[in-house]
Amino acid sequence: MAIWLHARQPSPRPSCRSFVDGFVTFSFRGVKRFLQQNDVIYDLGDRTRTMFFLRNGFVKVGAITSNGQEVIYDVRREGDVVGELCASELERPDRAVALERTDAISVSFQEISDILMTSPDLMTGMIDVFCRALKEAYAQINTLASDSIVQRLAKILINLASKVGQKSSSLIEIPTYLTQEEIAQMVVARRERISTALNFLRRQGMVQYTARGHLMIDLPKLESLTFD
Repeated sequence: MAIWLHARQPSPRPSCRSFVDGFVTFSFRGVKRFLQQNDVIYDLGDRTRTMFFLRNGFVKVGAITSNGQEVIYDVRREGDVVGELCASELERPDRAVALERTDAISVSFQEISDILMTSPDLMTGMIDVFCRALKEAYAQINTLASDSIVQRLAKILINLASKVGQKSSSLIEIPTYLTQEEIAQMVVARRERISTALNFLRRQGMVQYTARGHLMIDLPKLESLTFD
């Protein structure tokens, strides 16, 4: 079966989404996964070498620290790949959990490898996926090392707005519900400190909430705060 229901024109610059779209030119067997909120797609230590291509919904990717604290590295959406680290590790160093109802197609890494060997363009896309993930990891480490809680929170919200946000009037909506605990896991801070920081951003008119609890971001204001 084909991964995607219809083809889209790939972007000129390789990206995670153009990598996913490129698979539409190939046919191979994949397993459909229909996930509910909080369903674990894969967990730390799993040895199944499988990648997941998201058809809709949102997924958080992260890990559990030695003291039991959950850390969220990334939030991914329709058109993204999840589980790419199985390409280099026999045991998964991360975990992925559905933030809401999510449909995905799982494909074995061996089958993906076979396809990549026949297409240099898709190989370039795969390398780009890995490099982007590494770049974001470095940026997150730098932020944790040098920024205040408010600045760290602002950068996380800016990143979410750029990756998964949807334009809503003059603001950017994060179109999935994130609890304060989950935001704290992204910033790597206590929930109480994130609550205080969010209240500060709300008073400054930088953040607000929809009736469904989705975050609304004033991107220019947040960017001016981050880089002052």
